[in-house]
Formats: sequence, C-alpha cells, structure tokens
Amino acid sequence: MCRIHAGRTPSFSVRRLAPAVVALLACLGSSAAVADELFLLRPQTRVKVTVLEWLPNAGEYREWTALNGEYVVSQAGSISVPLVGEVSAGGRTVLEVAGRIADALKQQTGLVKPPATTVEVVRYPSIYVNGSVDEPGEFEYRPGLTVLQALAMAGGRVRRTDQVGGYSELEQIRYVGELGRTDLELTRSAIKQARLEAELQEKTAIELPSEVQKSDAQEAVTAILQEEEAIFSARTDAFARQLRSLEELATLFAEEIKVLEEKMAAQERQVSIAEAELKDVSKLVDSGTVTKSRETSLERILADLQSDRLDLAIASMRAKQRLSETERDVVNLKSQRKTEIVRDLQVVNSELEELRLRREITQQLLQATGASISRRGMALMMDNQPLSFVIVRGGENGETFQASPSTQLEPGDVLEVRLDFPEMAGGSALSPSAAAASVNLPTR
Repeated sequence: MCRIHAGRTPSFSVRRLAPAVVALLACLGSSAAVADELFLLRPQTRVKVTVLEWLPNAGEYREWTALNGEYVVSQAGSISVPLVGEVSAGGRTVLEVAGRIADALKQQTGLVKPPATTVEVVRYPSIYVNGSVDEPGEFEYRPGLTVLQALAMAGGRVRRTDQVGGYSELEQIRYVGELGRTDLELTRSAIKQARLEAELQEKTAIELPSEVQKSDAQEAVTAILQEEEAIFSARTDAFARQLRSLEELATLFAEEIKVLEEKMAAQERQVSIAEAELKDVSKLVDSGTVTKSRETSLERILADLQSDRLDLAIASMRAKQRLSETERDVVNLKSQRKTEIVRDLQVVNSELEELRLRREITQQLLQATGASISRRGMALMMDNQPLSFVIVRGGENGETFQASPSTQLEPGDVLEVRLDFPEMAGGSALSPSAAAASVNLPTR
C-alpha cells in the first residue's frame, strides 16, 4: 500500500512482500529483449562483441576470433577493440556501438561491405541496497528496475531477531571484511598488471607500482609477487624457446640454400664441360672418326646432368619458400604474443576499475551504516513502521533524493531503505529515541 503525506515523500509499507514480488518479476520477461536494445551503455557495463564475415566462395561465415569476446565499458565511456581502437560506447545503444565497430572495421580492412557485427549486454552495472533490508549489498542492474524490485532482490525489509542490536554490528563487520577482500583483489590485479606490462615491454623483471610497495600487507604482496614472477618466468622462457627454435630452423634453411647453390654451380660447370665434349664428338662423328654410339652416350649423360640441375633448382626454391614461411612464423609469434598481452591488460585494467569502484562504494556503505538498535521494544515498534527510500545517484558528489516504490533506478545508484517514523506535532519526524520514549522504553 502507498500512503502520501502532505509535504512528505510517499512512504511504503512492506508487510507481505513475496506475492507482490512474484507478480512484478513475471512482467519483466516479455520486455527484456527490447530493453537491451534501448539501454544506453554506461561505465562498468560488460558487453559481448561478435564479428562475422560472409565468404561467398566457401558459402560460410568466418569468425573474427581476435575481436570476438567480452569487453567492459570504461569510466571514460569507451571500449578498446583490437584493430579498431577506442570505440565510444557511453550513452549509446548496443546497435549503435555495433554499427560503429562494423564501419571502423570496413575502413581498416578495406572490405566492400562491413562485417556482420553484434553487441549484446552480458552484465549490467551494479546497484547497491543499504539500510533496513534483510540482505543489503551489491546487485546487478537491469533496465526498468524499480525501487520495489530492488527491495525484493535485497530480501525485503529487515527481519529482526531476538538479539536486538546485533544486526548492524554484524553488517559493519561484513563491510570491513568486504573491504579487506577488495584490497587483496586490488593488490593481486595491480601486480598482475605490472607483470603484463613487463612482458609487453620485454623487461627482465617485474616492477611493482608505488601503491603496492607502500601496502601494509607486505606478506600478501610477497606471496602474490612470487606467483606472478613464476608465471612471468614460465611465459618468457616458453616464448624464448619458441623464438629460438624458429630462428634455428631459419638458419638451417639458409645453410641448405647455400649448399644447394654451390651444388648448382658445380652442376653448371659439369653441364658446360659435357656440352663442349658433345660438340667435339659431334664433329668427329660427322668426319667418321668415331661412331654414332659415342655421341649418343654423351647426349644421354648431358640430359642427366641437365635434369639434376633442374632438381637442384627446384630444391633451392623449396628451401627458400620454407625459409620465408619460417621468417613469417617468427613475425606471427611475436605479434600473437603482443596481442595476447594487450588483451589480458585490457581485462585486468577493467577489473581494477571495477574493484576501485566497489571499494569506494563499500566505504560509503560502511560510513552510512547506522547505530545498532538498543531495545527489543524499539525493534518491534520499528517493524511496524512503513519504509521510505532515498537514492544516492552519481557517487559521493552526486545528488540525493527521495523515491517511491515505482521509481526506476539507474546503474550505480545506492538505494537506502529507511524506516519512516511518524511526524510529531510541529512537522518534525519522530526520532528513534523519541519513539522509544513514546512506548515507555528507556533510551540508551
């Protein structure tokens, strides 16, 4: 039920939430696909890009595997796509972003028609629910999400227990633990980022960023650094072995070409000698000095020598082809390694942005956690109070405003669910201490 007080924001009483939630959530399925196409992308939205090219001669589609994958919209409102670069995505629909990527690929590759490109939302940014709810925390946003639906996702209004005052303290402990976990994940991602940058710049060791060096958890930093150094050494050694193997193979082919050219030169001399001898014998045959069989034998020898010369020429061409293929494999190996490192860097950079945002929100939630309830009688009274809703939008320096159950949320919103205490004569809201006094309960 909704109640509107004169001069106040509508408040909401959730007494029997489950049946209403089932009905509300059932209405979302029919419009989900349309909502995805109309949703304007925002930072921290994870999208999946798929690029296909039709090959008329083969009668099939070919995937552009180097581009296909998941990307996270950065805080600047863009995604970084190989071959294309930075693509503006913030404030645009998935269809608009797909069109931009296809047009850019057409220009980059010189295709007659742009490749078939699709962009779909894999995960929406999060919203955060805090206050008088049973399971406060972080939840995935979806287009059209209302305050009432977010309240249902958070388990409805808080369910009090006989241990009065324990819930808020446990909530604070949970936020402190969440901060610790986030800090550890930030440290791990920062060291991984340093390792990838060292690989990309072909350095011999990992250089830790200054914020990691100054971290208080040096024991954890040392353990994570040892893991990343082991990965760094293994990947560097594997790449060096592959590169050395290809270079040795190229050297062998070059030596083979050199030997074949020397054999061809020697064969050429033998052919010249045989041709001169055949010319002299042909004159003697014409004069009747020697028999025709001698000339025929020399012609057969000359034909064999010329055939061997052709075989050597073909073998030399094949060795040169293999040398060219090996040199191309070296270039491809280096390019593939760089592409993989850049792709991993994009992922870890997105993870760092998401972790920093999560840490900031958790700190805000920890600071916003109210004092625990002191008396059971006060808790029972609060259980009967309607709820009011406050939305913090735009982060620490954003706007704060009252909301109703039907207000639609936006990604990144912090929804604070409060108990709506009745007004006293004079227009001011009844405080928790005054409410306790009104039921003859002493305040602490």
